[in-house]
This record gives sequence, C-alpha cells and structure tokens, in this order.
Amino acid sequence: MKKYGLVILILAGIMGSFALGVSTGYNRHFPFRILKKYWSGPNVDPSFQNAGRNLHLDRYFPAETDALKRTGVYLTYGQSNAENWGEYGYSVLSEVFQFALGQTYIYEDPSIGGVGEGGSVWGMLGDKLIERGIHEQVVFANCAWGGLRISKLKEGHYLQFLIDQHNGLIKKFGRVDGILFHQGESDNFTEGVLAYYDNYAEFLENLVKAGIHIPVYLSRTSLCGKGHPLNKELTDVQDQLIADFEMVREGPNTDMIIAEGDRIKDNCHFTLSGYEKFAEMWVKCLEQDK
Repeated sequence: MKKYGLVILILAGIMGSFALGVSTGYNRHFPFRILKKYWSGPNVDPSFQNAGRNLHLDRYFPAETDALKRTGVYLTYGQSNAENWGEYGYSVLSEVFQFALGQTYIYEDPSIGGVGEGGSVWGMLGDKLIERGIHEQVVFANCAWGGLRISKLKEGHYLQFLIDQHNGLIKKFGRVDGILFHQGESDNFTEGVLAYYDNYAEFLENLVKAGIHIPVYLSRTSLCGKGHPLNKELTDVQDQLIADFEMVREGPNTDMIIAEGDRIKDNCHFTLSGYEKFAEMWVKCLEQDK
C-alpha cells in the first residue's frame, strides 16, 4: 500500500506541475521546461497567438544585469529570421537577457518584441559572445517583424518601435553597441533588388535623424523557400551598402547556410543546427569589429 501511495503522490505532483504551468499560460514550470527541449518546430506555445509583437511580459522572469560586468547591448531588426520563426528548443546557458519597455528579463524564446512562436538565433549568440570573452553579459532588444520589405522597415511604426527600444536601452545602460540586421528575403525580386540600395540608405538616414549613431551590422541574405531562391544580385547590393556607408558593418552571409538539415521544411527558417552556424557567423563579425 505504501508503494502505491508513493506512486499516487508522484503522479499528483506531476499533474499539479502541469496545472501550474497551464494556469500561467506559459511553459516556464516543471515539467514544461524539460519537455520544451525536445519539442522542435515553430509552433511551440499556442498561447502565443501570432497577432502582433510578443509583449507578454508577465510570462518572463524579470532580472537585472550586473553594472560591474562587461555587458553587450544590442538591438535586433529585420524580418522573420531575425525573430521567432525557427526551430524551438534552445535554452541559454549564461547571463543572456532581453529588454522591452524599460525592463530586462532572462532570455527565453520566443524572444520578447518579435513576432512568431518559435526559436531565434539570439540566445545562442549571447552564449557564444560570453563564451568567447567578448562580453560577460549580453542584452538583446528584438524589434523585427516577419515578411516585411525594407521599404516598410525603413519608416513608420516599425522603425518607431526600434527607436523607442533604442532610447530605452540608452536610458537603462547608457549605450547600445549596435543593430544586428537581417532582412532581404522579401525584397528578392527584380523591383525589390533595384530599390534596395536607396531604401536602405533612407533607413540609415532616418536612424541618424532620430539621433541613432551606432553600427548597423548588415546581413547578406536572399534565400527563403522556393519563391525566393539564392540571388547574388541582392547580396551584392548589401555588400555595396557595407562598402559605402561608414555606419554599416559586415554581418553574416546566411545564404551560405544551405546544408541539408540547417533549415526547417520551408527552406527559409533555421533549425538549431542552422542557428549554430548563424550564431558563429555573428560572433566572427562582432569579434573582428571589436
């Protein structure tokens, strides 16, 4: 009888843990945190209805950084591969944080501020930057929005959210180390390529008008599924922007991440192995710029 009683208690405890997780609407409690490591694909948590930016701040753990540590502070911007559309399942190992609306939180996917319900590259990048000794802590503020052309991202409320996050980071940390920019897939067609240079130049001009004078690390990217195959004309334009503008620095070339298994079934967004390569590219770009 004692044996059965123990089993009943264990089962009751597990069921209670699930009930607690469900009651919060988020998978932060045992056993959800263990289960999520084995759950891949972009649709992890149905409570994150993809109707806009993830600003469900109550679902994350608030945390303060240590002012005595070397902290990297970055804005992230672009379209879906800069936010939460890849394979879910990575958990940060080090002091990686995310920022939104004046508050810092422990980093956890789906990242705050982005759109989508899956994983992103930023937590993995944060761990690698700390592991390499570039920073002791890292803070990301995600401002990306999936599926947008640069003509949309260069202005309006999309850009204003980036500006507001920048100003919030300045108020809290006194600086921002750069904008990590990954976009181009939605401009992978003839008219988009022809207009990309001028639109991006206007984006940079609008940043300066808003008082933002920080490096913008521009990725080279064109590939996103069958509709947007590899397009060297577009990545050549992005290379030209890096060469022509002092504030634009070299970011990753993710068109090189095309090995089998590095992208999920849509052949656009990344698996965890793809994010590993993506994050390594970011580290090299940031490391050489330091």
